[in-house]
Amino acid sequence: MEAFFKSLYGVAYFAMSIVLVAVTVLLFVTGIRLFMKKRNRGFAVSCILFACFIVFIIVVMLTTPFSSTPPGSPEAMAALSQLG
Repeated sequence: MEAFFKSLYGVAYFAMSIVLVAVTVLLFVTGIRLFMKKRNRGFAVSCILFACFIVFIIVVMLTTPFSSTPPGSPEAMAALSQLG
């Protein structure tokens, strides 16, 4: 059963990443189109900058390994005390 939930988590993680990338691309394209039409330049620049920030967040999300130990748990605190 644990293997099933791990694979289900992997599928959900992959699907969420695809949706985030698609929305980010659409937001970036919208910002570029508004900027080229010279309408709402401030909004266009904010769309472009926000899309770039979200790309950074997606890269961090995909490269950071998942840990099943919550940050404040005793196991995590013991692991941190061993490092220091």
